[in-house]
Amino acid sequence: MASPSLEQIDLWEKEYSPSEWSKRFPTAAEVIDYHVKFVTKESDNNRSELKCDLDLEYGSDDSDKFDIYGDNLPDDAPLFVYIHGGYWQMLSKKDSAYCARPLVEKGFRVIIIEYELCPKITLEEQVQQIKRAGEYLLNYAEENRVQHISIAGHSAGAHLIACMLDRCFVETVGDEIHLVKHVHLISGVFKLEELRHTKAVNSGNLLGLDDTNTRLLSPIYSDFEHLKGLQMKIHVYVAEHDSHVFKQMSREMFEHLQSFGLETSFLVLPGLDHFDIVEKLSEKTHLITSEILKTISNQ
Repeated sequence: MASPSLEQIDLWEKEYSPSEWSKRFPTAAEVIDYHVKFVTKESDNNRSELKCDLDLEYGSDDSDKFDIYGDNLPDDAPLFVYIHGGYWQMLSKKDSAYCARPLVEKGFRVIIIEYELCPKITLEEQVQQIKRAGEYLLNYAEENRVQHISIAGHSAGAHLIACMLDRCFVETVGDEIHLVKHVHLISGVFKLEELRHTKAVNSGNLLGLDDTNTRLLSPIYSDFEHLKGLQMKIHVYVAEHDSHVFKQMSREMFEHLQSFGLETSFLVLPGLDHFDIVEKLSEKTHLITSEILKTISNQ
């Protein structure tokens, strides 16, 4: 494949910079600053006010950790598992628990996953780590007789979930995959060919991408035939004020999942951007929060 022109890369730099598309603040830097402060404060509040069990281990690596919010709920309560975004290189479970309160109050135990960031490990290794977390948590759910798991991820987190759900993972976990009833992919990154050339995302190739793994790590090209027949619904969301590329990726991912006969939905959330689409998970009236809560009432 020919190398893209400098003009093309300049266009991609903006398309893959979500903060450039927000309408809430005058500058992109202010969007990021507000988001980090907001999610940190909400997460800190939830940690101090909700019953938690922190730094549990799903593997032997230092970052193989997860936190449970709502630990006072029954062991067999429905589980909501959240994987944060940050372009595979920012944020952590500590500042990603902003979604917990409205879900815990309605009976979900909420699990926030930690994972090692790039460039300490490559994106390929990160996907393997998330699979390790998924295998552990499905086994944990089985042992505790949990009947309902919802999994959600934002941006890079949505990408990691889509990569996790490959044929190898499903064959490894066996019947436990039936516990996953709903998957929520929020403003996800589903193809990597363009962003691998951008400094905004992949400066110095910190993700460890090459001509071979770029396509393999792009869920828009993955085979999801093995998910057919499962009682699993995949919800795809994107914000009105996401970039053109992000909106296109989400629609294409929805159509790709549909092509395998999977139960899926697609929603563009009006008036929101790449960041407040998840900041509002702290609110029980947020559309996505309402969709998640609906799944527990429909058990």
